[in-house]
This record gives sequence, structure tokens and C-alpha cells, in this order.
Amino acid sequence: MKHIYFGIENLNLSNSQRNNLVQALRTLGPASHTQPACLCHWRTRLDGQAAIFEALFDGDNINVQAFKNRLATIFNVDSATIEHSNTSQTFDILTTAVVTFARGGTNYLRVAFFGYDGVTWPTWAQSGDECRKYLAINQEDWESVQ
Repeated sequence: MKHIYFGIENLNLSNSQRNNLVQALRTLGPASHTQPACLCHWRTRLDGQAAIFEALFDGDNINVQAFKNRLATIFNVDSATIEHSNTSQTFDILTTAVVTFARGGTNYLRVAFFGYDGVTWPTWAQSGDECRKYLAINQEDWESVQ
């Protein structure tokens, strides 16, 4: 089990595709837990095109192949036809793996695993620190400034 934050960004999904994906991601994490922070919860970007999720996730549900399988199921396509590319970014002190999923040469979805470098999982605090730094850098996209 991995207690982390991950974010998604819609690149070319239709509104209904995006909504279906978000609904599916909201079911990840435990069905019940004594610690509320372990339950899946999320924050949506102001434009509705990105979201950040936090929970105590089964690591088998939050890797690249699991995302390909989930996308294939949601969109009724063969997972073998979904390509991905990896980049990385550092928001605070750890490297964050950023994966872009594509099909037929079109990028559809970007996923950032905050604090996960593709090999070593961060602690909950480390993942949270990376996520909070990302939010601070992109504050105007995520918070109404009055």
C-alpha cells in the first residue's frame, strides 16, 4: 500500500471521457479506513481539466500498466494500443514521474506521481510536500485569488 498524491491533466479527452475517468479514479483506495486521510479524496483544478488525488493506494492500481488497463476499460480500447512517454520534474526536492498517455499519435492524459521517481516510492509526507509545492507554483490555476 502506498499513501501518495497523484495528479491527472486532461490533454484531449472529451468531457464525458474525462468525467468517466475521474469517477473511476475516485473509487481507488480503501472502501473504509479508521484514518480519513487514507480514503480517496481529490481536488479539482479551477478549469475542471485536472485533479489531484490522495489516498492509501494499492501500488498495483497506480502504476503505468494499471493506468493503461483502466483507460482501456473505460474507453473500450485495447490497452496495447495505448502508448506512454515518461518525463520527470522536481517541484520541491524529489523527482516526480510524469507520464503522458497517447493513442494513435494523440496525447490524451498526463499523470504525475508526486515524489515517485519511477523506482522509489516516497513517504506520504514527501509526496504531500511535492504536491503542495506544485500547487504553490501553479496557485493561479488551482485557487481563486480574491
